[in-house]
Amino acid sequence: MKIFHLNCQLSRYPFRYLLREVGEFRPKPDLVKILFVYGIFLLMPQTSQAEFVLLKNDQTQSCSLQLFEARKIPHQCQVTNDESSPLEVWKNRLSFHFGQISEQDFIFLKNTYSGWSQSQTSVNYEPNKSYQLLDFLPPLIQALNGHRFIPEETVQASQNIYLGKLLSSSQKNLKKYLYINCWGLVYEVLRAAINSQAQPSIFLAQGSVMLEQIRNNSYKLLALQEPSEFPIPGILTKPGDIILITHKSSAGYEYLDHTVIVIDDGVYFEKAGTGEDVPIRIIDRETLLRIWPPGVFRYELRRLHQNASLPHPEEIFSLDSSEIKLQFFPLVEIPLNMRKNTSITWDIESKSLSSISWFYMIDIPLSKDSTGKARLPEKLYQPLLIGK
Repeated sequence: MKIFHLNCQLSRYPFRYLLREVGEFRPKPDLVKILFVYGIFLLMPQTSQAEFVLLKNDQTQSCSLQLFEARKIPHQCQVTNDESSPLEVWKNRLSFHFGQISEQDFIFLKNTYSGWSQSQTSVNYEPNKSYQLLDFLPPLIQALNGHRFIPEETVQASQNIYLGKLLSSSQKNLKKYLYINCWGLVYEVLRAAINSQAQPSIFLAQGSVMLEQIRNNSYKLLALQEPSEFPIPGILTKPGDIILITHKSSAGYEYLDHTVIVIDDGVYFEKAGTGEDVPIRIIDRETLLRIWPPGVFRYELRRLHQNASLPHPEEIFSLDSSEIKLQFFPLVEIPLNMRKNTSITWDIESKSLSSISWFYMIDIPLSKDSTGKARLPEKLYQPLLIGK
Protein backbone atom coordinates (compact mmCIF):
# COMPACT_ATOMS: atom_id res chain seq x y z
CA MET A 1 0.00 0.00 0.00
CA LYS A 2 1.29 3.44 -0.93
CA ILE A 3 0.84 6.40 1.39
CA PHE A 4 0.54 9.75 -0.36
CA HIS A 5 1.42 12.74 1.85
CA LEU A 6 -0.85 15.09 -0.11
CA ASN A 7 -1.18 17.35 2.88
CA CYS A 8 -2.75 20.62 1.87
CA GLN A 9 -4.79 20.22 5.07
CA LEU A 10 -4.23 23.07 7.48
CA SER A 11 -5.04 21.61 10.82
CA ARG A 12 -2.14 20.27 12.83
CA TYR A 13 -2.40 17.16 10.77
CA PRO A 14 -1.41 16.03 7.31
CA PHE A 15 -3.83 14.63 4.81
CA ARG A 16 -2.91 11.13 3.71
CA TYR A 17 -4.57 9.51 0.76
CA LEU A 18 -4.13 5.78 0.30
CA LEU A 19 -3.92 3.95 -3.00
CA ARG A 20 -3.61 0.20 -3.21
CA GLU A 21 -0.98 -1.34 -5.45
CA VAL A 22 -3.76 -3.21 -7.26
CA GLY A 23 -7.14 -1.54 -7.56
CA GLU A 24 -8.34 1.70 -6.09
CA PHE A 25 -9.08 2.50 -2.49
CA ARG A 26 -11.48 5.39 -1.95
CA PRO A 27 -11.72 6.36 1.70
CA LYS A 28 -14.94 7.80 3.04
CA PRO A 29 -14.62 11.41 4.27
CA ASP A 30 -14.61 10.10 7.87
CA LEU A 31 -11.54 8.01 7.08
CA VAL A 32 -9.96 11.02 5.41
CA LYS A 33 -10.32 12.93 8.68
CA ILE A 34 -8.97 10.04 10.74
CA LEU A 35 -5.97 9.70 8.46
CA PHE A 36 -4.82 13.27 8.86
CA VAL A 37 -5.18 13.11 12.64
CA TYR A 38 -1.72 11.54 12.86
CA GLY A 39 0.19 14.77 12.79
CA ILE A 40 1.75 17.21 10.41
CA PHE A 41 4.84 16.94 12.58
CA LEU A 42 5.58 13.55 11.05
CA LEU A 43 6.35 15.46 7.86
CA MET A 44 8.24 18.28 9.51
CA PRO A 45 12.00 17.78 9.70
CA GLN A 46 13.45 18.14 13.19
CA THR A 47 16.21 20.30 11.84
CA SER A 48 15.72 22.14 8.59
CA GLN A 49 16.60 25.24 6.63
CA ALA A 50 13.84 26.79 4.56
CA GLU A 51 14.74 27.36 0.94
CA PHE A 52 13.54 26.80 -2.61
CA VAL A 53 15.05 23.95 -4.62
CA LEU A 54 14.78 23.39 -8.36
CA LEU A 55 13.12 20.17 -9.47
CA LYS A 56 15.37 17.76 -11.32
CA ASN A 57 15.17 17.16 -15.06
CA ASP A 58 15.93 13.44 -15.12
CA GLN A 59 13.98 12.63 -18.26
CA THR A 60 11.92 14.61 -20.77
CA GLN A 61 9.67 13.16 -23.42
CA SER A 62 6.90 14.33 -25.73
CA CYS A 63 3.23 13.95 -24.83
CA SER A 64 0.06 14.27 -26.88
CA LEU A 65 -1.82 16.84 -24.77
CA GLN A 66 -2.73 20.04 -26.61
CA LEU A 67 -3.71 23.46 -25.26
CA PHE A 68 -7.30 24.29 -26.20
CA GLU A 69 -6.82 28.06 -26.10
CA ALA A 70 -3.72 27.81 -28.31
CA ARG A 71 -5.09 25.11 -30.60
CA LYS A 72 -4.49 27.22 -33.74
CA ILE A 73 -0.82 27.78 -32.91
CA PRO A 74 1.48 24.74 -33.36
CA HIS A 75 2.98 23.56 -30.08
CA GLN A 76 4.40 20.48 -28.40
CA CYS A 77 3.64 19.12 -24.94
CA GLN A 78 6.54 17.73 -22.91
CA VAL A 79 6.52 15.81 -19.64
CA THR A 80 9.59 16.10 -17.43
CA ASN A 81 10.38 13.55 -14.74
CA ASP A 82 12.04 14.08 -11.35
CA GLU A 83 13.10 10.64 -10.12
CA SER A 84 13.98 11.95 -6.67
CA SER A 85 10.30 12.46 -5.85
CA PRO A 86 9.21 9.77 -3.36
CA LEU A 87 5.75 9.35 -4.89
CA GLU A 88 4.91 8.46 -8.47
CA VAL A 89 2.22 11.16 -8.67
CA TRP A 90 4.80 13.84 -7.82
CA LYS A 91 7.40 12.89 -10.41
CA ASN A 92 5.95 14.41 -13.58
CA ARG A 93 5.31 17.98 -14.63
CA LEU A 94 4.22 19.47 -17.93
CA SER A 95 5.54 22.17 -20.23
CA PHE A 96 4.34 23.37 -23.65
CA HIS A 97 6.66 24.64 -26.37
CA PHE A 98 5.72 26.88 -29.32
CA GLY A 99 9.10 27.49 -30.90
CA GLN A 100 9.41 30.65 -33.00
CA ILE A 101 6.10 32.46 -33.48
CA SER A 102 4.76 35.58 -35.15
CA GLU A 103 4.27 38.79 -33.22
CA GLN A 104 0.51 38.39 -33.71
CA ASP A 105 0.59 34.96 -32.08
CA PHE A 106 2.80 36.34 -29.29
CA ILE A 107 0.22 39.03 -28.47
CA PHE A 108 -2.58 36.46 -28.56
CA LEU A 109 -0.77 34.09 -26.19
CA LYS A 110 0.17 36.89 -23.81
CA ASN A 111 -3.41 38.17 -23.64
CA THR A 112 -4.78 34.65 -23.24
CA TYR A 113 -2.51 33.29 -20.53
CA SER A 114 -1.76 36.37 -18.45
CA GLY A 115 -4.48 38.77 -19.60
CA TRP A 116 -6.67 37.62 -16.70
CA SER A 117 -4.11 38.99 -14.23
CA GLN A 118 -3.02 42.54 -13.44
CA SER A 119 0.45 41.04 -13.04
CA GLN A 120 1.26 40.20 -16.64
CA THR A 121 4.37 38.70 -18.12
CA SER A 122 7.24 41.08 -18.90
CA VAL A 123 8.68 38.84 -21.61
CA ASN A 124 9.07 40.81 -24.86
CA TYR A 125 8.71 39.64 -28.44
CA GLU A 126 11.79 38.64 -30.40
CA PRO A 127 11.27 37.05 -33.85
CA ASN A 128 14.14 34.57 -33.51
CA LYS A 129 13.31 33.40 -30.00
CA SER A 130 11.64 30.08 -29.18
CA TYR A 131 8.78 30.49 -26.73
CA GLN A 132 7.03 28.21 -24.28
CA LEU A 133 3.79 28.49 -22.32
CA LEU A 134 5.61 29.62 -19.16
CA ASP A 135 6.74 32.79 -20.96
CA PHE A 136 3.10 33.93 -21.15
CA LEU A 137 1.96 33.13 -17.61
CA PRO A 138 1.84 35.67 -14.72
CA PRO A 139 5.19 36.40 -13.03
CA LEU A 140 4.59 34.51 -9.78
CA ILE A 141 3.76 31.34 -11.70
CA GLN A 142 6.86 31.84 -13.85
CA ALA A 143 9.08 32.23 -10.80
CA LEU A 144 7.76 29.35 -8.68
CA ASN A 145 7.02 26.71 -11.31
CA GLY A 146 9.51 23.84 -11.29
CA HIS A 147 10.49 24.17 -7.62
CA ARG A 148 9.88 22.55 -4.30
CA PHE A 149 10.09 24.29 -0.95
CA ILE A 150 11.98 22.92 2.04
CA PRO A 151 10.17 23.98 5.24
CA GLU A 152 11.89 25.19 8.36
CA GLU A 153 11.22 24.66 12.03
CA THR A 154 12.46 26.95 14.79
CA VAL A 155 12.22 26.53 18.53
CA GLN A 156 11.63 29.66 20.57
CA ALA A 157 11.68 29.99 24.33
CA SER A 158 8.28 31.03 25.63
CA GLN A 159 9.66 34.07 27.44
CA ASN A 160 6.37 35.93 27.20
CA ILE A 161 4.40 35.13 30.36
CA TYR A 162 1.03 34.99 28.66
CA LEU A 163 2.31 32.84 25.81
CA GLY A 164 3.78 30.43 28.34
CA LYS A 165 0.34 29.98 29.88
CA LEU A 166 -1.14 29.06 26.50
CA LEU A 167 1.36 26.26 25.96
CA SER A 168 0.83 22.94 27.64
CA SER A 169 3.03 21.97 30.58
CA SER A 170 5.03 19.71 28.27
CA GLN A 171 5.72 22.59 25.85
CA LYS A 172 8.43 24.67 27.44
CA ASN A 173 9.33 26.07 24.03
CA LEU A 174 7.26 27.22 21.08
CA LYS A 175 7.81 25.44 17.78
CA LYS A 176 7.15 27.67 14.80
CA TYR A 177 7.29 26.63 11.16
CA LEU A 178 7.78 28.24 7.75
CA TYR A 179 5.60 26.41 5.23
CA ILE A 180 3.70 27.10 2.02
CA ASN A 181 0.90 24.89 0.77
CA CYS A 182 -1.46 24.68 -2.20
CA TRP A 183 -3.95 27.36 -1.26
CA GLY A 184 -1.35 29.71 0.16
CA LEU A 185 0.21 29.60 -3.30
CA VAL A 186 -3.14 30.03 -5.08
CA TYR A 187 -4.08 32.95 -2.81
CA GLU A 188 -0.87 34.76 -3.74
CA VAL A 189 -1.40 34.16 -7.47
CA LEU A 190 -4.95 35.55 -7.14
CA ARG A 191 -3.80 38.48 -5.00
CA ALA A 192 -1.27 39.44 -7.67
CA ALA A 193 -4.04 39.10 -10.27
CA ILE A 194 -5.89 42.07 -8.73
CA ASN A 195 -2.83 44.02 -7.53
CA SER A 196 0.23 44.13 -9.76
CA GLN A 197 2.24 45.73 -6.93
CA ALA A 198 1.56 42.91 -4.44
CA GLN A 199 4.75 41.39 -3.04
CA PRO A 200 4.31 37.62 -2.68
CA SER A 201 4.31 35.97 0.73
CA ILE A 202 5.15 32.54 2.08
CA PHE A 203 2.63 31.43 4.68
CA LEU A 204 0.42 28.60 5.81
CA ALA A 205 -3.07 29.53 6.97
CA GLN A 206 -6.24 27.97 8.32
CA GLY A 207 -8.14 26.13 5.58
CA SER A 208 -11.62 27.12 6.76
CA VAL A 209 -10.67 30.82 6.69
CA MET A 210 -9.07 30.44 3.25
CA LEU A 211 -12.16 28.66 1.89
CA GLU A 212 -14.40 31.50 3.07
CA GLN A 213 -12.03 34.15 1.69
CA ILE A 214 -11.87 32.62 -1.80
CA ARG A 215 -15.62 32.01 -1.96
CA ASN A 216 -16.40 35.55 -0.83
CA ASN A 217 -14.29 36.94 -3.67
CA SER A 218 -15.39 34.67 -6.49
CA TYR A 219 -18.53 33.24 -8.03
CA LYS A 220 -19.32 29.59 -8.58
CA LEU A 221 -19.47 28.32 -12.15
CA LEU A 222 -19.99 24.65 -11.42
CA ALA A 223 -19.89 22.07 -8.61
CA LEU A 224 -19.24 18.38 -9.26
CA GLN A 225 -18.78 15.32 -7.07
CA GLU A 226 -19.96 12.10 -8.71
CA PRO A 227 -17.57 10.43 -11.17
CA SER A 228 -20.27 10.46 -13.87
CA GLU A 229 -20.28 14.28 -13.79
CA PHE A 230 -16.64 14.58 -14.87
CA PRO A 231 -14.66 15.94 -16.62
CA ILE A 232 -15.33 19.63 -16.08
CA PRO A 233 -16.62 20.95 -19.43
CA GLY A 234 -13.81 22.86 -21.09
CA ILE A 235 -16.25 25.43 -22.47
CA LEU A 236 -16.81 26.65 -18.89
CA THR A 237 -13.17 27.17 -17.94
CA LYS A 238 -10.89 30.10 -18.62
CA PRO A 239 -7.26 30.73 -17.67
CA GLY A 240 -7.15 32.09 -14.13
CA ASP A 241 -10.18 30.18 -12.86
CA ILE A 242 -9.96 28.43 -9.50
CA ILE A 243 -10.80 24.85 -8.61
CA LEU A 244 -11.54 24.14 -4.95
CA ILE A 245 -11.45 20.51 -3.80
CA THR A 246 -13.26 19.76 -0.55
CA HIS A 247 -14.89 17.03 1.55
CA LYS A 248 -17.28 16.95 4.49
CA SER A 249 -16.83 15.02 7.71
CA SER A 250 -19.64 12.96 9.23
CA ALA A 251 -20.24 15.85 11.63
CA GLY A 252 -20.94 18.13 8.68
CA TYR A 253 -17.72 20.16 8.78
CA GLU A 254 -16.39 21.13 5.37
CA TYR A 255 -12.65 20.77 4.78
CA LEU A 256 -10.65 22.43 2.03
CA ASP A 257 -8.28 19.78 0.69
CA HIS A 258 -6.68 21.30 -2.40
CA THR A 259 -6.79 24.21 -4.83
CA VAL A 260 -5.41 24.76 -8.33
CA ILE A 261 -5.30 27.57 -10.87
CA VAL A 262 -6.70 26.76 -14.32
CA ILE A 263 -4.14 27.39 -17.06
CA ASP A 264 -6.15 25.86 -19.91
CA ASP A 265 -8.81 23.22 -20.38
CA GLY A 266 -7.54 20.27 -18.32
CA VAL A 267 -4.21 21.99 -17.52
CA TYR A 268 -3.56 23.34 -14.01
CA PHE A 269 -0.94 25.06 -11.87
CA GLU A 270 -0.52 23.70 -8.34
CA LYS A 271 1.61 23.07 -5.34
CA ALA A 272 0.81 19.43 -4.76
CA GLY A 273 0.79 19.59 -0.94
CA THR A 274 2.81 20.91 1.99
CA GLY A 275 5.86 18.72 2.63
CA GLU A 276 9.41 19.29 1.43
CA ASP A 277 9.16 16.75 -1.43
CA VAL A 278 6.06 18.38 -2.93
CA PRO A 279 6.49 19.93 -6.41
CA ILE A 280 5.19 23.27 -7.66
CA ARG A 281 4.24 22.45 -11.20
CA ILE A 282 1.85 22.34 -14.16
CA ILE A 283 -0.23 19.14 -14.36
CA ASP A 284 -3.03 17.65 -16.45
CA ARG A 285 -6.59 16.64 -15.58
CA GLU A 286 -5.72 12.95 -15.30
CA THR A 287 -3.15 13.62 -12.57
CA LEU A 288 -5.51 15.84 -10.60
CA LEU A 289 -8.38 13.34 -10.70
CA ARG A 290 -6.09 10.46 -9.81
CA ILE A 291 -4.91 12.17 -6.63
CA TRP A 292 -8.29 13.67 -5.70
CA PRO A 293 -10.85 11.13 -6.99
CA PRO A 294 -14.44 12.25 -7.65
CA GLY A 295 -16.87 10.48 -5.37
CA VAL A 296 -14.58 11.10 -2.42
CA PHE A 297 -13.98 14.79 -3.06
CA ARG A 298 -16.17 17.62 -4.30
CA TYR A 299 -14.91 19.95 -7.04
CA GLU A 300 -15.96 23.58 -7.29
CA LEU A 301 -15.05 25.72 -10.32
CA ARG A 302 -14.95 29.44 -9.48
CA ARG A 303 -13.90 32.76 -11.04
CA LEU A 304 -12.73 35.92 -9.28
CA HIS A 305 -15.17 38.82 -8.96
CA GLN A 306 -14.16 41.94 -10.86
CA ASN A 307 -14.22 43.81 -7.54
CA ALA A 308 -12.47 41.06 -5.56
CA SER A 309 -10.54 42.18 -2.48
CA LEU A 310 -7.65 39.97 -1.38
CA PRO A 311 -5.57 41.81 1.23
CA HIS A 312 -2.06 40.93 2.33
CA PRO A 313 -2.15 37.59 4.19
CA GLU A 314 -1.27 39.28 7.48
CA GLU A 315 -4.59 41.15 7.36
CA ILE A 316 -6.65 37.97 6.99
CA PHE A 317 -4.70 35.02 8.37
CA SER A 318 -2.32 36.34 11.04
CA LEU A 319 -2.94 36.43 14.78
CA ASP A 320 -3.59 40.15 14.35
CA SER A 321 -6.56 39.66 11.99
CA SER A 322 -10.00 40.43 13.36
CA GLU A 323 -11.40 36.98 12.53
CA ILE A 324 -8.60 35.07 14.23
CA LYS A 325 -8.80 37.32 17.29
CA LEU A 326 -12.55 36.74 17.43
CA GLN A 327 -12.21 32.95 17.34
CA PHE A 328 -9.19 32.79 19.66
CA PHE A 329 -9.55 35.87 21.82
CA PRO A 330 -6.89 34.78 24.39
CA LEU A 331 -4.26 35.20 21.67
CA VAL A 332 -4.74 38.98 21.58
CA GLU A 333 -2.43 39.15 24.60
CA ILE A 334 0.50 37.94 22.50
CA PRO A 335 2.87 40.84 21.61
CA LEU A 336 1.94 42.70 18.42
CA ASN A 337 5.26 42.06 16.68
CA MET A 338 4.64 38.32 16.95
CA ARG A 339 0.93 38.50 16.08
CA LYS A 340 1.52 40.25 12.76
CA ASN A 341 3.99 37.72 11.32
CA THR A 342 2.39 34.58 12.74
CA SER A 343 -0.47 32.48 11.42
CA ILE A 344 -2.04 29.48 13.12
CA THR A 345 -3.98 26.38 12.13
CA TRP A 346 -6.36 24.44 14.32
CA ASP A 347 -8.88 21.61 14.39
CA ILE A 348 -12.14 23.26 13.30
CA GLU A 349 -14.23 20.63 15.10
CA SER A 350 -12.70 21.35 18.51
CA LYS A 351 -11.20 24.88 18.26
CA SER A 352 -8.97 23.86 21.14
CA LEU A 353 -5.89 25.92 21.93
CA SER A 354 -4.03 22.64 22.31
CA SER A 355 -4.61 21.87 18.61
CA ILE A 356 -2.89 25.04 17.39
CA SER A 357 0.21 24.97 15.19
CA TRP A 358 2.25 28.15 14.66
CA PHE A 359 3.66 29.41 11.36
CA TYR A 360 5.79 32.25 10.04
CA MET A 361 4.53 34.69 7.42
CA ILE A 362 7.27 36.35 5.34
CA ASP A 363 7.35 38.34 2.10
CA ILE A 364 9.71 37.32 -0.69
CA PRO A 365 11.06 39.31 -3.66
CA LEU A 366 10.99 38.33 -7.33
CA SER A 367 13.56 39.21 -9.99
CA LYS A 368 13.75 38.82 -13.78
CA ASP A 369 16.09 37.06 -16.15
CA SER A 370 17.50 38.65 -19.31
CA THR A 371 14.31 37.89 -21.27
CA GLY A 372 12.01 39.55 -18.73
CA LYS A 373 10.69 36.30 -17.31
CA ALA A 374 10.22 36.33 -13.54
CA ARG A 375 12.56 34.22 -11.43
CA LEU A 376 13.50 33.73 -7.80
CA PRO A 377 16.56 35.69 -6.63
CA GLU A 378 19.55 33.68 -5.50
CA LYS A 379 18.98 34.42 -1.83
CA LEU A 380 15.76 32.38 -1.87
CA TYR A 381 17.84 29.28 -2.57
CA GLN A 382 19.49 29.84 0.81
CA PRO A 383 18.04 29.45 4.34
CA LEU A 384 15.34 32.07 4.85
CA LEU A 385 14.97 32.30 8.61
CA ILE A 386 18.56 32.93 9.67
CA GLY A 387 18.50 35.31 12.62
CA LYS A 388 14.73 35.24 13.10
